[in-house]
Amino acid sequence: MLIEKSEILAHQRNFLNFIQSLEQINENVILTPICDGKWSAIEIIGHFYPWDEFVLQNRLPYLLTNSSFPPSPNADDLNLRSAHLARKEPAQHTFEKCIRIRTELIETLNELPEENWLAELNINQSTLSLYTYLKGLMEHDIHHMKQIQSFLKSET
Repeated sequence: MLIEKSEILAHQRNFLNFIQSLEQINENVILTPICDGKWSAIEIIGHFYPWDEFVLQNRLPYLLTNSSFPPSPNADDLNLRSAHLARKEPAQHTFEKCIRIRTELIETLNELPEENWLAELNINQSTLSLYTYLKGLMEHDIHHMKQIQSFLKSET
């Protein structure tokens, strides 16, 4: 297996385990903003779902075609809507959605042929490989994982 594919899949599995571990945290803690003016852990978790769904529906299916990639949604709008939904729905529902879609993403990535991982893609104004694209998403995941971990340490 390509080192790049292996790296991304290992991160995805680690991230999924991290999210699953958060299900055990007291709901009051999960609903508390991580600091003044920031989202709560559940809002952060809730914003992963629509982005994973976007990657599954509007990026990965286009890898094997000559079709153009659909445009990206407005990030601020999508993030605000998803955070709002995560505040309103039961935390367990947000966890279940996030776990379900991330599991589907892992399965889909695992099935992608290795030649797709390093092929050049033209997304919006950028040319990059699938690996580079997914590495950027991985770094975003890690940023939020560290935020949540730091917050949880301060709560204990």
